Amino acid sequence: MMKLKHFIESKVSFIFFGLFIFCLFSVLPAYVNSASAFVAPKLTGNISVGNFPYGVTFSPNGNYVLVANSDDNTVSVLSMATKGVVASIKVGSRPTGVAVAPSLTFAYVCNTASGNVSLLNMSTFTKALNINTGGSPVNVVFTPDSKLAFVTNIHNNRVDVINTIRNIVIKKISVGKSPQGIAVSPNGKIVVVTNAGGSSLSVINVSSLSVIRTIHTGKNPTSVAFSSKFSPKDYLYVASGKENKIYVYNAKDFARITSFKTLADPSSIALTPDGTMLFAVNYQDMAVSVYNAISFNHIETIKLPVGPMNVAISPDGSTALVTVTSNSSAAFIKIKKPTVVYAKVAPVSSVVTGIPGAAVTSHYSRSSVVSGERLFKYMPSASYIPKPFGKLATVYTGKGPTAEAITPDGKYLYVINTQDATLSVIDVAKEEVVKTIKVGDYPSAVSISPDGHYCFVVNSGTNTVTIISTGNYY
Repeated sequence: MMKLKHFIESKVSFIFFGLFIFCLFSVLPAYVNSASAFVAPKLTGNISVGNFPYGVTFSPNGNYVLVANSDDNTVSVLSMATKGVVASIKVGSRPTGVAVAPSLTFAYVCNTASGNVSLLNMSTFTKALNINTGGSPVNVVFTPDSKLAFVTNIHNNRVDVINTIRNIVIKKISVGKSPQGIAVSPNGKIVVVTNAGGSSLSVINVSSLSVIRTIHTGKNPTSVAFSSKFSPKDYLYVASGKENKIYVYNAKDFARITSFKTLADPSSIALTPDGTMLFAVNYQDMAVSVYNAISFNHIETIKLPVGPMNVAISPDGSTALVTVTSNSSAAFIKIKKPTVVYAKVAPVSSVVTGIPGAAVTSHYSRSSVVSGERLFKYMPSASYIPKPFGKLATVYTGKGPTAEAITPDGKYLYVINTQDATLSVIDVAKEEVVKTIKVGDYPSAVSISPDGHYCFVVNSGTNTVTIISTGNYY
């Protein structure tokens, strides 16, 4: 996108038989979602950041958003919990692109005017060091294992490869004229670069760190995005700034699928994690256009203030943020999530009769299930001993822990790890992980049956439920 130079210079239902059916409908929701019946995203507000916000990205766990403020030489860190700025980090001159490593431990910021990349500590929200690249670094992406970072260098017509362990440039790869947009394939094997001045795409092999193919595309390609591994199609989407089009390619052999019109000057594109919706920022028309990413039908156009620049979508697909230069903000767009419907069943007693001749009091008792709501009442067992308020322990699980469930006796905590598709079983007394179990892709919910004998994991990526016998871990 040549504009950058001017800115610098100027229905899933779950049915189980036999003994499982009662437990399942007691603890798990049925998800109802129609892929074709999109509910239009809506602009709900703005989050104030620094001057001339440019690049924007979510952390892989969705807890934070980083916004590069080009005129302030800062990065604003936004909390999605509070919808406010929790830190402002001083970086290099004219920051543009920003990305958080999948490991969540650090982030890189491209400083276009000072010719370096700032490394940010994501634990303390402070700048750790600067990595010299020279030229004008614009955008950055990481491989899924966080070991390599690829940086487009717009004035030097190259991609700089950074070893994130040593934090040095290990390879300089020549590409087309004015490289800008960059994306890494879901499997981490391919990196694609848009050459804004050369109307082409450079395809880089991650293993050999070399260009293996150059593809002619529309004029002034600005932004590029792969569909996710959860998408029904393996597509590559490219925004053509001068042709006002989105080009679509097969992500495996790069054969052109189609192209379709959008509004004026698409400067940035992003896809929802399920690969069904495409967001395109139209800089000149001051809008975000939303499309069905499979059929390419138009869904909605969202008008914005002057200067919408870049878009990022949260990992759970619920939110899109667009940097808006004129009012120094990130526009908050709510994306409709699938409807959640809970089964209507009779309340479950707090007394579980799983042991002959004995009544075991559960830590959690179900009080009611009505009209799409599931209510729980906490009931400590007779043996529960209160502990002083404060941090007791830190237990490390797999990548991206997002939800948990505790056994009725309170002895084991089951935690799903979204990023590596595993379930961690934690011994609460020992404060350690005692078992790691592989589940389906993108686990999103976990529940334990009232008798404690079974654990159910909802896998959104594979539309499955993993049923686990708790065995010794109850």
